[in-house]
Amino acid sequence: MRFKYVLIVIIIASVLLASSLLLIFFRLPEVVEEPKEPPEKLKEIRIEPIPTVKIPEPPPSMFLPEALPWLVEKGTVRTDVFYGSGVPRRPEVALKLNISANMAGKLAEAIVEGNRVFLADNEGVYALNKSSGELLWGVEVYFDNLMHRELSGPGPIYKWRSLGLWGFVKTYGVGKYLYVATSFLLPHHGEEDASLLALNKDNGELVWRVTLKSEEGARKSSVTSNLIVADGKVFVGSIGYEGLVFAVSEDGEVIWRRSVGGNVRGLTYGDGILFVTSEYSNKLHAFNPENGELLWIYEHDWELTTPSYRDGRVILADLSGSILAVSSNGKLLWERPLGIGGDVDKNSYIALSDKYVYAIRSYGERPRNLYVLDFNGNVVGNYTLTIDEDGGIPAVSRDIVALPVLNRNGEGKVYLLWRGLHKLSEFHFKECSGWMPKVSIAYGEIFVVACPRVMYKLVDEGKPVISRVNVTYNRTLIIKADVFDNQSALYKVLLVYSINNSHWNYREMRIASSYADEPVGGYGLEEETYITEIPLEIAKIEFYIIAIDNTGNYEATAVYGYRIYIMEG
Repeated sequence: MRFKYVLIVIIIASVLLASSLLLIFFRLPEVVEEPKEPPEKLKEIRIEPIPTVKIPEPPPSMFLPEALPWLVEKGTVRTDVFYGSGVPRRPEVALKLNISANMAGKLAEAIVEGNRVFLADNEGVYALNKSSGELLWGVEVYFDNLMHRELSGPGPIYKWRSLGLWGFVKTYGVGKYLYVATSFLLPHHGEEDASLLALNKDNGELVWRVTLKSEEGARKSSVTSNLIVADGKVFVGSIGYEGLVFAVSEDGEVIWRRSVGGNVRGLTYGDGILFVTSEYSNKLHAFNPENGELLWIYEHDWELTTPSYRDGRVILADLSGSILAVSSNGKLLWERPLGIGGDVDKNSYIALSDKYVYAIRSYGERPRNLYVLDFNGNVVGNYTLTIDEDGGIPAVSRDIVALPVLNRNGEGKVYLLWRGLHKLSEFHFKECSGWMPKVSIAYGEIFVVACPRVMYKLVDEGKPVISRVNVTYNRTLIIKADVFDNQSALYKVLLVYSINNSHWNYREMRIASSYADEPVGGYGLEEETYITEIPLEIAKIEFYIIAIDNTGNYEATAVYGYRIYIMEG
């Protein structure tokens, strides 16, 4: 028994000895605990206002809406009763001027270039200062003295000169010079054909005069069409069975003339083609403007009105009231019987923007409509006039339609419509009875010849309002501003900033809200929050905000300064 216990002890001791030898042989690595560093201090990025040193500057022109003139009554891609820039939504009357603008029973149209407004009446043309309305100069075309001009004005009379050509002013337009074409109200069997005049735009001096010669043995020429200026040439059309179209260089050389038959009424130009319609004819002619080569003729079922052109389409109406589109190679694209009307000179009540066709319905039941069509001929909307109103030729911009209206009581009006669908404002001309107003748009201002004796200039002279600026920091610098312009809406809101005294940088701010469609009147007609973010760490920043409206007025805040730094806690 004792031996048994001794044996157990020996076995246990042997096991312990073997374990010790194994631990020695396969020694495990020693775990050494490294000394701990002191805990890291918390770091926080903060911002604080600092004094500013930089000076703000006016916005570069590249950020302003384009300032465009209004060069001809109707005809070119640039000025086919289309103003391709911003227009006020709720303007105010800045000028009311006494003028003379009766051209054989219809109103002349204000043509605007630079700081000059060119107008005409039956016997002469003249230039006004766009800002003040002061007469700059006048040319009496018809009479050889100024006795008549003393009565018709505008004055002062010493700023006028007479030419005595015994031809009435029919149409006019601006290019290198002010071009004036003459006509005769009665059948003309005298010795003289009609004339095309080039006048110095600064002082009215006659630069050159070209006789628009009729064909031998035919009736003497008399201008009956609109006048257009394109590619260094002036184009006009004349009366007569031959119906001549003239191309004259801006230096006074007759380049070519072509017969289309009937009284030439409508000219337009686009993509290197001159398009022509004439009275008592169902044909649309297309000419090479360089040499007068006839490219094609489209023949319609009805007599056609003055054409307009955009994006490969000639848009015009016929005397049945249909509106139609013809391709630039002479193929009918579409036709819609909408009751579209026109004036006595076969100018259709149609205007084109960059996206839509606007056309006044003048036939059929009342109330009348302004139709809005896309360029495929689909009616996308309309604006309905009151039951006693008729519409005239609209003047359109990118998003505003200036629609002249005349009611049965003889009162003239102009409605400003958002994209031809929603009325934003209206103007009444109660002192002018019985005249459909004529509207032009230039440099963000609206010119309305309300009747032969009165012209209005409608403008937005107010600046945008920046009501609040808020600055926060959350890994990026976040800047917000509450901005509005209740006359013209906002064109752009810019953050102008400098980091560590760098040059000014420009960043367009975005609207904080999301819209499925642009609000009626445009963004910022009511107050909007604009926002932008700048990724920024440990730096100094100076910035200010510029708000620009759709007519080019702008307002800037003071310069703000901030330091972004690390705060250790």
